[in-house]
Amino acid sequence: MSTLNMVIVNAQIHTLNKQDSTFEAVGIRGNKITILGSNHEVKGFTDDKTRVIDAKGRVVLPGFIDAHTHFAHMGVREGYLDLSDTTSKREALAKIRKFALSKGAGEWVIGSGWDESHWTDSNEYMNRDDLDAVAPNNPVLLRRVDGHLSSVNTQALEILNLPTGTIGYEEVDGKATGILKEDAVEQAAKILEPSINEFASGITPATEIAYRLGVTSIQDAQVDGRMLKAYRALNDSGQLNIRANLMITTDYLDELVTLGLGTGFGDDWLQLGPLKVFSDGSIGAGTAALTAPYLDNSEELGLLMWDKEELEEIVLKAHENDIQLAIHAIGDRAIDLVLDCFEKANSRQKKDLRHRIEHGELLSGEQIARMREMKIIASMQPNFVGQWGLVDGMYDHRLGRERTMLMNPFASVVRSGVPLVFGSDCMPFNPLYGIHWAVNAPYPLQRISPEQALKAYTIGGAYASFEEDKKGTLEVGKLADLVMLDGDPFNEPTVIKDMSVEMTIFDGKIVYEKS
Repeated sequence: MSTLNMVIVNAQIHTLNKQDSTFEAVGIRGNKITILGSNHEVKGFTDDKTRVIDAKGRVVLPGFIDAHTHFAHMGVREGYLDLSDTTSKREALAKIRKFALSKGAGEWVIGSGWDESHWTDSNEYMNRDDLDAVAPNNPVLLRRVDGHLSSVNTQALEILNLPTGTIGYEEVDGKATGILKEDAVEQAAKILEPSINEFASGITPATEIAYRLGVTSIQDAQVDGRMLKAYRALNDSGQLNIRANLMITTDYLDELVTLGLGTGFGDDWLQLGPLKVFSDGSIGAGTAALTAPYLDNSEELGLLMWDKEELEEIVLKAHENDIQLAIHAIGDRAIDLVLDCFEKANSRQKKDLRHRIEHGELLSGEQIARMREMKIIASMQPNFVGQWGLVDGMYDHRLGRERTMLMNPFASVVRSGVPLVFGSDCMPFNPLYGIHWAVNAPYPLQRISPEQALKAYTIGGAYASFEEDKKGTLEVGKLADLVMLDGDPFNEPTVIKDMSVEMTIFDGKIVYEKS
């Protein structure tokens, strides 16, 4: 073996492979892992040009893979009003007023991240009257943390001019409330969609955030033509500095079929992922499709975005053309519908396309068994437990304790043998926060071990994108994407969310050092 470019010694290297092997040292040449072993074994391939990193006993893991995020949008949102840390409606409105005053008359005020379930003075959504009062001279659009609901003011409603029959366009006594859900949210978003250059510019700061949190690969969960062009432009110019798997929106299914483009087309840096399909909404917006009504609205069962025949047609077309599917399904009624569609596709032609259910917050034991039978991946978000699943949280208020105790059943998924994959959905974009709540979840059906949670955030994501032979574990020949932590999740599992990343290595290069 020739001389190594970089070695890490005095480390606790957890490969997260099938044997859960651990090593003291790792050697990297170029962008690949070339040796794992003892300090003595690895140091034997160093010279004065080799960078030697003393880990001082720290834990080293494969780079995290966020299997469900909104990466390009996260970067663009760096220039928007951030309402994620507001603890009351009054505080949120005060921030909006201040932000609006910094804009010229008629300029858009765009914000995101607000979550009324965390407010102490009101659990009601902001409406047009609230926003007219604090920003009378500007159009305002504020997207809720889950992305399934937006609040707008009168100026925004006039500019957007959405048809009154649009699904999710809320009216009371014939007057728009300024609350948009689902289709109405998406139509508004299309009108205000960033340009190709804005997306490309946003991916760079998003990448810096990713490095700081140990993320080396992402699966962007809702990509349209402009975003794809932005990613391609960066990749073609050598400026895409993260491994990106892109979930293309349903609008492009016919084009993908016509061109013969399928999942996996691309390279180690940029590739087409699954087709992203919505089947329902979110619990926070009251639009996740349930079999039993919401606790706080006994007449509400949520929304199905497609009827059964329409969704079947999409699933069959993708399946028959070897396109992986990633279908958003949160409520149990939506999950049943999606599984029925997968079942019909499999009955026509059995294929192992690693289809995915995204979120699956209200997965039942019977549904998990059906997923195992059809080899469907459970792509889930453990950070949702910390955000909404704790005692007296949003799940309790919307659904009741009995259903909350059965939600996000990571342990049941793992025990069943269904592949478990973790992503953040940018709520928040932080693997250690999500891993913490998978390990320290309040209810037994949710709690899994640190090893299981870490694997869902590494090898799980690699499996979901058909790349388990390239990344996701630390093994000789695999890509040199690694993360070093300042704590030990295996021996200090109760404080994982308080840990941080000490160093991130991407493609064989150090891209982040805390010190």
